[in-house]
Amino acid sequence: MTDATAAERSPHGAMPRDLLLVRHGRSEGNLALDAAKPISDGGRSDDSLARDQAFRERSTMHYRLVAAGRDQAKQTGEWIRKWMVDSAVDAFDRYLSSPYIRTMETASLMGVPGAQWRRESLLRERDFGVWEGRSRHEIRKSFPYEAEYKDRNRYLYRPTGGESLGDVELRVREVLGSLAREMEGRRVLCVTHEDVIWAFRYRLEKMTIKAYLAEHEEGAEVPNGGILHFTRERPDGSLDDRFHRVRLVDPSGTGGWDWTIIERAAESDKELMAEVELYQQLWGDSV
Repeated sequence: MTDATAAERSPHGAMPRDLLLVRHGRSEGNLALDAAKPISDGGRSDDSLARDQAFRERSTMHYRLVAAGRDQAKQTGEWIRKWMVDSAVDAFDRYLSSPYIRTMETASLMGVPGAQWRRESLLRERDFGVWEGRSRHEIRKSFPYEAEYKDRNRYLYRPTGGESLGDVELRVREVLGSLAREMEGRRVLCVTHEDVIWAFRYRLEKMTIKAYLAEHEEGAEVPNGGILHFTRERPDGSLDDRFHRVRLVDPSGTGGWDWTIIERAAESDKELMAEVELYQQLWGDSV
């Protein structure tokens, strides 16, 4: 590992040259809770696994991968190894994993050459508090007010005893601060969870809450085994002083999207007011 060259140093936080964020493979929790979703939402309306006593007693920290998840982890590792060869990368400069069992299992099965993993608690799954391990139907039945509040603002909602996505973003900011201090111009591989990856997007792409919610309403997701890849490298091979492009790779499926230039647009007074005026004043000018 060598010091970053002057060309690689960034006045925007000294970010790594490449940051690859991997979502763990399909887990026991994914299997049980996806099956319990209503058919209209892509599930089977079958909550038998979610009600299974062994599942109920298992901490969400300890979910293992199911067979499909193990296959996804291996396919993800195969894609990463090919990218390393194509990019003449012998090794990453840092390997980070959430301390949850499903992320550690994913990391270990990817078979990335030379990997020496550090467990990073800041990359742990979002804490869902009293919602942990419960199906959507059960949540709406047991916590109707909380479910209604989440529908009003998915970003700011914090389940009782849990975290909002904004809370997760604060954790991600701490990770990025460490990378800025220690990994300037280098390459970093992280295995983590979907909401954590969304928090990286929100922070690095300077997304607004409105833009974040719009993507979710359109069904955007990071698939199990998916890779969100940020790079400072421009299409011509030169380096930007901060992350220039992002792509989502789905090694085991047909999802994902190709390289997209990151646009961090500022807004004028007029643009801010245009959104303000979408919300009619409750009492006009009478108060």
